[in-house]
This record gives sequence, C-alpha cells and structure tokens, in this order.
Amino acid sequence: MAQIEPMDLDQPAPPRARDVLARRLADIVGLPSSRLTPRERWIVADLLHDLLRASDETLRQRVAQRLSTLNEAPHRLLRMLATDHFEVARPILEDCQALTDFDMLEIVQTGTIQHRTIVARREDVSETVAAALAAYGEPEVVERLLKNKTAILAAPTVDHLVGMALDNSRFAPLLIRREELRPAQAFRLFWGCDGTDRRAILDRFAVDRTILIDASGDIFPMAQAEGWSDPLVGRILRYIDRRQRNREAIAMSPFASLEQAMEALRREGVRREIVSEIATLAGIDDRLMTRMLDDLAGEPLAVLCKATGLKWESFEAGWAGLGRGEGPILEQARHVYDMLSVEKAQTVLRYWNLSHEADRD
Repeated sequence: MAQIEPMDLDQPAPPRARDVLARRLADIVGLPSSRLTPRERWIVADLLHDLLRASDETLRQRVAQRLSTLNEAPHRLLRMLATDHFEVARPILEDCQALTDFDMLEIVQTGTIQHRTIVARREDVSETVAAALAAYGEPEVVERLLKNKTAILAAPTVDHLVGMALDNSRFAPLLIRREELRPAQAFRLFWGCDGTDRRAILDRFAVDRTILIDASGDIFPMAQAEGWSDPLVGRILRYIDRRQRNREAIAMSPFASLEQAMEALRREGVRREIVSEIATLAGIDDRLMTRMLDDLAGEPLAVLCKATGLKWESFEAGWAGLGRGEGPILEQARHVYDMLSVEKAQTVLRYWNLSHEADRD
C-alpha cells in the first residue's frame, strides 16, 4: 500500500481544488434549514470565510455572486464579502436580501463611496441606515438616497439634508418631492432655492389656517385676560391670528401706516430706522425683515406685502428703495404675489418669523 505523504499546510492548494472547494462550501451554506442545522451552517461558513480571506479576488467575486441570492447565509460571511473590493461586494449589495441594518451600518462605515451609493438605492433603506449615509455628505450618495422612494428619512436626517441643500442646489427639487419634508423644513429650504423650486415650495406648503382660527377663537380673550403672561401661548397665537399688522405699533410710529413706511423706503433708501419700523408695523422680527430685503430675488418681499395686505404698488416702492430694476426677477416676484392668498402668505411669513424668534431664544 502506498504511503500517504503528510499535507504541507503552508503550500497553497491547487487553483482548481480551491475553486471547487469554495463552490461546494457555498452550496452547503445555502442549503435550506430543513437540510442543515444552524450549527452546521456556522461551521461551514467559518471554513468558507477562512478560505476566501486567503483567496484571490476572482474567487471571492464568484462566491459573492453565488451567495447573493441566498436568504440564509451567515451574516459574518456576507459582511466580509459586502465590505470587500467593490467588484466583489457588488452582487451582495445589489441582490442580497439577508443583510440586516447592523450589516448595512458596517458596510456604510467601512466601504467606499461606491458601496454607499449602492446601499442608498437598495429597497426599503431604514431610517438608521439613511441617517448613516447622509452623515457622510457625499453628493452622489445623497442624490441617490433622495431619489429612492422606498428609503425612509427621519426628521433629523431631513434637517441635515436641508442644510446641505442650502449649499448644493441640486438637492432642493429632490427634497421638495419627499413626503417626509415638513413645512418648517421647506420654508427654511426656500432661502437657498431658485425661483422654480421656491414656487414649488409655496404651492405645496403655503396653506391657510382656517381650522386653527376656528378652533382657537375663544383662546385669544383668555390669553388677553391673563395679560399674555405665557410667552409660548403668545407666540403660537400670533401664528394663528388673522391679523398680520401690529396695529398697536401705529400709535407710536412716525408713519401713519405700513404703506407710508414703504414709501419712505422708496424716498430715502435702506435706512436702519425705516427697515426696523417696517418690521415692527408688519409684526415680524427685525432680522427676518433684513433677510427679506437682502434677498435679491424678491419673492420674500412679495410674501411680506401679500401677508400684510399691501398692494403691489407698495412692493414696487420697496423694490425701488432697494435700487433693484425690472426684468425676470421682478416678474417672478409678481407671480408669487399673485399666486398667494393673504392667508397663505401669512402662513409662510409666520413660519419664517417663528424660526427667527426661536433662533433669538
């Protein structure tokens, strides 16, 4: 009988033997639970894991392709392949449904931008994974995530993406179409958008407050009887109130009306005391008034005029006082003025004002 020579463990296995062994182990790992116990699957997966770690990329890629459609492959093995070089990881990332959120987070954290881009377009990306993807701030990944209708974005993630969109305008139209976007976020996003996206935000989020007004009518006299001692109640009721102008301020103002203050802006230009007086009469924060006048497009000033009941002539007075000319920008502002009702314009203005008041606090 021939004597069997002892195996040299340091000598690499012949390429064909290693390839066949890897395929056999992958086949066993993928057997259904009716044919393989969990302990057996773990043992086989550990053997395959060690084999692949010492194998070339071509073999790892073939095994990844083989395991990508399995639902019961051990996660340690899947994570190793999913965090491998992109061409190895790709079939796992694209097709494997067995990956958990824990697996995805490891892939997001240890993979490349190519890994994260594919994760961002997978079906049913969870809030946790979406937040991890957004945190990297990679435009390609963020754009893919926003286009993924099955991805779920938590409110803090949307806040983060709105902040990114203020510096990257291509995110704005994608965010505007997301169901998770809330009015406060949309009206913050407004400031970094072009005219088309601004109109889309106003069209979707500028709503009236009829239900709120009807439901809270009796609370106004209560708050007044209490001397408006609760600042939070006062802030919310100011949002709900039908009136936008600060009528009490007229008695102490050097101008007889808000219209006259706008005319003063035309005559004398942007003087601090005039701007402050317009803000007071319009019932808004000074910083918001300054921001609206600094906006070169004119839509915010159009919102202010409509919300306070000013006619278009008053907008033109303010526009002239700012030294702005006519043209497409003025036409865009006029379109916004015409498309909004007084109530809807008040909704927008008050969201902006609440945001500035909250920042002051």
